[in-house]
Amino acid sequence: MGIELNNSTQNMQAYTEIDITQLTALQKETSTLLIDVRERHEVPVLDSEIFKKVPMSELAEFLNAAVEEKNIVFICQHGIRSVAAAEALHDIQGSGKQIYSLKGGIAKWRNYFL
Repeated sequence: MGIELNNSTQNMQAYTEIDITQLTALQKETSTLLIDVRERHEVPVLDSEIFKKVPMSELAEFLNAAVEEKNIVFICQHGIRSVAAAEALHDIQGSGKQIYSLKGGIAKWRNYFL
């Protein structure tokens, strides 16, 4: 299943910002990893069976590990740290992955996560 993105230059960017509808579609794909880059003390706490917790303070270790999934989605509170994480993953792992950041973060889409 392909995700329709509004960005015609997506292949030239390190990552693509997505909305909640696109996140929902990606969750249904078998090769998608959802990563919460907020620190461990931040709320709301997300379901650990759905979202892998990799705080920004621990991101360097994760970035050097092999990631099998094709689609990697980063989320954070407001969408700023997730962009930084997406760019960092692209810098290390290159263009072999589809990398996404949830635009606006949990704060914008709070009702979806609660």
